[in-house]
Amino acid sequence: MELDNLKDLWRDLGQTEVHHNSDEQIILMLQKRSKSPIAKMKRNLRWELIAVVILYSLPIWHFFTVHQARYWELALFLLVIGIFFIFYYYHKNKLLGEMQCVTCEVRSNLEKQLITLEKYVRFYFISGTILTPVAFFVAAFIVWFKSPVTGVSKSLNSIQYTYIIGLGIIVTILSYLLNKWYVNKLYGQHIKKLKNLLHQMEEKETGL
Repeated sequence: MELDNLKDLWRDLGQTEVHHNSDEQIILMLQKRSKSPIAKMKRNLRWELIAVVILYSLPIWHFFTVHQARYWELALFLLVIGIFFIFYYYHKNKLLGEMQCVTCEVRSNLEKQLITLEKYVRFYFISGTILTPVAFFVAAFIVWFKSPVTGVSKSLNSIQYTYIIGLGIIVTILSYLLNKWYVNKLYGQHIKKLKNLLHQMEEKETGL
């Protein structure tokens, strides 16, 4: 009866009128509906992948080729992060695709996959928040010790250390706040919508 309950929810949400006996139409709507939470998350994920490829490719090329590849460590560092994100993208996109398997038991399938999706998003938030200050400190010290401008004195005095650490703390706080807003905007709010949908389906089932 999950599919029948989903029909009622679709109607309550103000979607296109659906006939009571058109189960195939419901399945088609769930799979292709561009405004569904799952479809929006998949679209956001694709845009993230495009942004990462563009934003990472340019500095990687720059650090590997300009100034006789003096900062090749930075290029390698960014390359590792980029490969990690592509790996993350593949598995997350696969999970979202599985969540659109409405030919399966609708509610039980979504409940199971939603738990995994929340773990992915939580890991993404934590790793992104940590990685930003780590990348800042790695980049700062590599540039400092390999820059020809500071070649005369490679050592850092207490004031310079304090400045870098203080700036790193600011970067960490800003990274946390930005990641919190960003992850909620792209994924958190849509996960809440899916939870509400599952809750409504459960209420309709218990009310039958």
